[in-house]
Parts: sequence; C-alpha cells; structure tokens
Amino acid sequence: MKKEEIIKENLPLIKSIANKYKDYGIPLDDLIQDGLIGLWESIEKFDPKKGTKFSTYATYWIKKRILEALERERKTSLNALSLNENIKISKVENKTTTENIKYNQQTFANLEDFPELEKKVLTLLYGLADNNSYDLTQISKILDLPRERVRQIKEKGLRRLRRIQQHKYKSE
Repeated sequence: MKKEEIIKENLPLIKSIANKYKDYGIPLDDLIQDGLIGLWESIEKFDPKKGTKFSTYATYWIKKRILEALERERKTSLNALSLNENIKISKVENKTTTENIKYNQQTFANLEDFPELEKKVLTLLYGLADNNSYDLTQISKILDLPRERVRQIKEKGLRRLRRIQQHKYKSE
C-alpha cells in the first residue's frame, strides 16, 4: 500500500485524536498537522513482524507528536510575559532582568485573591513590589523552598492569571 493511501485511510484516526486535544490552546488544524507528522513517522518505523496492528502503532506516534506540540505551546505560554503591557527583557551577565515595567493594574490586582505563595512568587518574579525582579533560584532562597517547587508555584499562578484574563475577555 502506498504512503498516500495509508495517510488517507488514517486521516479519521488523526482527526479523532486531535479533537481530544483541541481545547488546550492549539488550533485543531495545527494539531492535525502534527498528527500527520506522527503518522508519517509511524509509516517509516512500522515493522509488521513485531505483531502490532498498524493503527495501534500509528496511534502512539500521532499522540506523541500532538502531545509534544502541546508541551511546546505550554512552555512558550508559561515563559511569555504577556501579563505585562510594556516589558523589555535584556540579558546582563547571564541574568535576565526586567526593565521598564508597566504592568496591567487590573490583572495584577487579582493577585490579592491568590494563595499567599503564588502571590509572593509572582510578585518577586516580576518585581511588582520594588521593581526588582528575581530568578527562580533567588526566589527559592528567599522563600526557603526548592527551586522546582518555586517553578511549580509560578506555573500555577500564571495559569490562574490566564484563566482570569480569559474569563474577563469572554465576559466583555
């Protein structure tokens, strides 16, 4: 069977898998595209001698590619500083500093309702209290927490802010 025929035959499989992940921040068309790449990989690597059905094998590669795309998107959005309106980042001696912060007062007013640790981490990270921003290692020392825990708290706080912003835009 030709590769084109296999792709046509398995397109519904890709669409059904991509549909499960369409609400995670990547457009459905992009998810299908990544699924196609996964299907292509599965065609290249499939070995019928191993006793696995092709659709089972293809499902693994399609999901793998889609999940990788979602992970890239998650990392990109977590690293984005779109919470602030006019932020300039510069590298100075391998340390990221935040300059000219003009943050959205409404967004950060929501920090008042956040759990105390999330509020502290985001405040220190973006320099909201004293215009001095700290990296995760510095924050972990200040709060006497492991760096990984500080990163997790940061991610949770940013997700909470994103949800608040999304809810605000939907209600407008």
